[in-house]
Amino acid sequence: HLLKRRTIPLTSLGIISTFVAFLLTMRSNMALGRLDEARKAWSKVVLHTREMAHLTSAFIYPSDKPLALMLARHIACFGWLLKSQLRFVSEEDIADVVNTMLPNKNDANYVLSQRQKPLAVVMRMRQVIHYMGKQHKLTTAEEIALDHTAHSLSEIITSTGRIRASPIPTLYTSHSSRLLIFYLLSLPPALHWSGLDGVSTTVVTWVVGFAMLGLDELSHIFEQPFRLMPMYQISKRSMLAVADAFTCRPPPLSGEKVDDEKTSQKQLTTYWKESDAIQVSDDTME
Repeated sequence: HLLKRRTIPLTSLGIISTFVAFLLTMRSNMALGRLDEARKAWSKVVLHTREMAHLTSAFIYPSDKPLALMLARHIACFGWLLKSQLRFVSEEDIADVVNTMLPNKNDANYVLSQRQKPLAVVMRMRQVIHYMGKQHKLTTAEEIALDHTAHSLSEIITSTGRIRASPIPTLYTSHSSRLLIFYLLSLPPALHWSGLDGVSTTVVTWVVGFAMLGLDELSHIFEQPFRLMPMYQISKRSMLAVADAFTCRPPPLSGEKVDDEKTSQKQLTTYWKESDAIQVSDDTME
């Protein structure tokens, strides 16, 4: 009796495989959902920084050019600062970027001293909006439009931080992994005792293991989507969109009053000059 050969019926193992496939599918769907949500949130960086730059160029630049260019530099930093926060970039690397893009030491030191550096940029935006409103250089509608866009940038920080800080529950992940390992360990003897030879059993086990372990690994990778996304390219596009808002300004409309007071090129290049881009290498930005 005790020496009688024991077998693992494929029917019972098939029931277990159903549960394994269901758990892996659910986990993969959750991981892909996180990836899709992260992509949508990160793509809004270009949209809202470009919108903020356009509003700044239209509402603030005609009244106070140096202040508008100072704010534009902060807006251009937003994508790089958010990228560094989501990918845990070292303080030294992000300091090189900030010091290059914010030549005023007070501005750079303020941003670098903050725990959440992207929020420091949003605070700077709201400070400028309040100052311009207090000086009666902005209408109520213009203040609302600027503040609404600043709120949208703040919302991006919150949504991306939530995705990074709330992964798939560990209990779900560990239970799926344990059940998968149990199934894969039970599969070879079940196939062999069902009549398959050693070579066929090995090939089938390899194929099933490759498919299931690969799906499990993909769900692990997609769990932290910001490690996979092209954040460098999006941050660069955001920076260029901000620059375009000030270097590609439309010509005056017919009958529009143009401010004859010109800011000297020296004052303008203090906050906006093309040579800044070559001071930071692509490796540092990446």
